[in-house]
Amino acid sequence: MEDYDLVIIKNGVEYRLPTGWSLSDSGSYEFRNKLQDRAFAHGADMVGDGKIDGRTIKVEFDLRNATEQEHDAAVNDAYTYFAQTDYDLYVGRDDRVYHVAGISKIKHKFQKGFKQRWSNVTVSLLLADPFRYATNKVTIQCEFTEDQHEAEIQFQNPSSVDVPLILKFVPSKGSTANNIMLVHMQSGQSMQLRDTLLTSPAIAVVNGESGTVYRDAANSLNTFSGIFLHAAPGINTLKYTGSPCNIEIAFTARWFV
Repeated sequence: MEDYDLVIIKNGVEYRLPTGWSLSDSGSYEFRNKLQDRAFAHGADMVGDGKIDGRTIKVEFDLRNATEQEHDAAVNDAYTYFAQTDYDLYVGRDDRVYHVAGISKIKHKFQKGFKQRWSNVTVSLLLADPFRYATNKVTIQCEFTEDQHEAEIQFQNPSSVDVPLILKFVPSKGSTANNIMLVHMQSGQSMQLRDTLLTSPAIAVVNGESGTVYRDAANSLNTFSGIFLHAAPGINTLKYTGSPCNIEIAFTARWFV
């Protein structure tokens, strides 16, 4: 992918915008915070969870062709691909991607003097997942061959915003990992997995992206307590307490821009 390309990919089908483009509102965010007046006192208190809403970005481009028929075909083709749902949008680099949920608006105008052979188009795209994401997951492998008490796991999150973790627990051969605890030292948050059926070769996956817990193919959410852990930007430290176990930590890095 060239550094100036705009590419849409869905289900392996690729559309490459055959013209120049510009992107707006790509760095605009709204946080769920607001000020609430203090009763009988000056000032206010900030309330809200501090999370970020879904948002809209805009792509503007010109399509110009030698004939009206060629122009119409190119514009209709672009509309078809931009109007899809749930696709990946690459803008300028192939290692980061926007996940587009759908489209909310198309704004169109003909350039004067070109007899409907030159269009300026702006599409407004809805991002239910509001950030710009890495195209590959980061994976960290840890192996503990003995019982552990607050064993330290340290890793780097290159993101500019926190990321949910996908945690895979694989008990060592012949062992049962029936009481697993992880504590994230930066946030103080923790999770615990109490599962008497998590015996080798069974595998447990705690997925912070989807909010699910599975032992192999079985839903085992009832064995989970605590918080689905996130990694903060920069260095993160987890402390593991539990039986001999291989732990895989995976996440998709994400950025504001």
